[in-house]
Amino acid sequence: MIQFAEVALNLSWESKTLTYEIPQSMENLTRGVRVLVSLNGKEWEGVVIEIHSNEPNYETLSILKQIDLDPVLTEEQLDLAEWMAENYLSSLGEALFLMVPKGKKRKQEKQSPVHIQSDLLHPLNSSQKKALDEIRTGQNSNTYLLYGVTGSGKTEVYLHLMAEVLRKPKGSVIFLVPEISLTYPTITRIERIFPGQVAVLHSHLRTSEKFQNYLDLKEGKKRICIGTRSAVFAPLSDIELIILDEEHDGSYKEHGAPRYHARQVALQRILKTNGKLLLGSATPSLEIFYLAKAGQIGYSELKERANPHASLPTVEITEKKEDNELLSGDLQFKVADRLKKEEQTIILLNRRGYNPFIYSTTTKEFVHCPKCTATLCYHSDKTVRCHLCGYKSTFSNLKQIHGDELDLFGAGTQKLEEYLLSHFPKARIERLDQDSSKNKEVTRDVLEKLGEGNLDILTGTQMIAKGLDYANVTLVGILNANHGLGVPDFRSSERTYSLISQVAGRAGRGEKKGEVLIQSNDPEHPVLKMAMEQNYPAFFDWELTFRRDLFYPPFSRLARLVFRSKYEEIANKQSVVYSELLKENMDASVTLLGPSQCPFYKIDNNFRYHILLKSKSITGLRNLLRETKSKFKVDSKCYIEYDLDPLELV
Repeated sequence: MIQFAEVALNLSWESKTLTYEIPQSMENLTRGVRVLVSLNGKEWEGVVIEIHSNEPNYETLSILKQIDLDPVLTEEQLDLAEWMAENYLSSLGEALFLMVPKGKKRKQEKQSPVHIQSDLLHPLNSSQKKALDEIRTGQNSNTYLLYGVTGSGKTEVYLHLMAEVLRKPKGSVIFLVPEISLTYPTITRIERIFPGQVAVLHSHLRTSEKFQNYLDLKEGKKRICIGTRSAVFAPLSDIELIILDEEHDGSYKEHGAPRYHARQVALQRILKTNGKLLLGSATPSLEIFYLAKAGQIGYSELKERANPHASLPTVEITEKKEDNELLSGDLQFKVADRLKKEEQTIILLNRRGYNPFIYSTTTKEFVHCPKCTATLCYHSDKTVRCHLCGYKSTFSNLKQIHGDELDLFGAGTQKLEEYLLSHFPKARIERLDQDSSKNKEVTRDVLEKLGEGNLDILTGTQMIAKGLDYANVTLVGILNANHGLGVPDFRSSERTYSLISQVAGRAGRGEKKGEVLIQSNDPEHPVLKMAMEQNYPAFFDWELTFRRDLFYPPFSRLARLVFRSKYEEIANKQSVVYSELLKENMDASVTLLGPSQCPFYKIDNNFRYHILLKSKSITGLRNLLRETKSKFKVDSKCYIEYDLDPLELV
């Protein structure tokens, strides 16, 4: 009897699967195996979802090749992909291929017996023990927020919970971090505590190495997975604990279809295994803190730094004067003082490049990217770049287009690095940003220098706000602190507060007192004031009033649709027609805003219009969009992004 396979491809089609005939040579084909198939004259990799003998009433093609002998996806992963396609309005294939590893099966490795180096676990203080007991024994919720000030020892609580899981004959752990390259010291320590049990999954691994790690987890040879956002899909069984460190970080949200949040996927996996999801942060996302305060998820708090000799740093805000000095006189003096004491300094400037703005004195306008509505940025290698779409040209070419009358304004991290080298010529200075750290080994080397005392000043963008824990850093400078407050997004205050608080928390983690100096053009801004006081609950109450008045999360759930096309008229028309269709289908519980141009209404030659929906029910929004989507005819020259619970509105 001829058999057929339903195969999911990584395409945004409405159809879940396509039907292919199974050749007799592939009689052992099973669900979850990768295959090679032909579609429209091209070869595609797909995943077998179902095998049956129901012959369709049309001619079918045969599967070209079976890639795997055994399934690379577990039944739980296949079910999870179905859930994601349903919840994020994507195709099944788009969800599946977030999980499908690249590579082929390699040599078998022996399973290592579990041996925990308990002597490497630091003893917990009374606050940490209390938090551990609350999380361990809490029966009322699968989800816990561990809220603790910077340096309060949240990682130690994580490690003790992980050890409890690994001491059992079964049980596994997923440990998610925002940025792998900034957490090497933590990963190294976890590998020493749990030798032979840790597999790391992230995008910078070699394909073969990542695939082998994936198989080790799937086959139960390793029981701890550490990684960034996509590691939430690790093929572990018996998951007892998933940890999201720095749960507030925006990197946990996927920007391509399906636009999932790792926190939501983690919760879905934990609900299946009756395990625990632990969210850790010193500046929790507003929605999570709201749920914790309302008693809808578990809550534990660490109010003081773990080191009994360490205290929170003192914070001061100064108004930046309009002069050519990047650092105020006070900050220059404090940096020089740290150099004399052989202590270390971190300086944050959340702008890449050398000069963020190029101004044409002829047209009296800032020069924009030819493909975007963003301004071009001048870099120290005499190139001009767009940080939105990646456009790159030379400054000399720009002059040929706009004439010689171009002035450079503002300062980015490259200019700051040059400034520091000229003002402190004997200091050892390094910069970490998206440009300097393209090679991840560079990041590791810089952090090793910082940890070994071979670096005096570290400067960079928001990268340096994450995960750095070095006892000799006693001074943090924050330049242009109000920069993020001007972004047209309801979360701009939350992001700014979080960034300032996180980078400020790098100071004074050892016995030496820490100090933070914030430079701002608006030192009286309430967000900066609350960041100076390091008072997250006060910020939460202040921001909550704004959110309540405008019906934004946590008082509503959002859905955002972005219509993008190379043709502005098509993007605009599609958004208008879609919004009219939404109005026909929706009830009074839904608020519709738009359609309107996105704040960045052109990116990489795509014109962008968006619609924002608000409701108390995410299920209601999902059903509304599913119904409208089924009735709407998409122009082939337009792409629609569906984003439920969006983190950004730009």
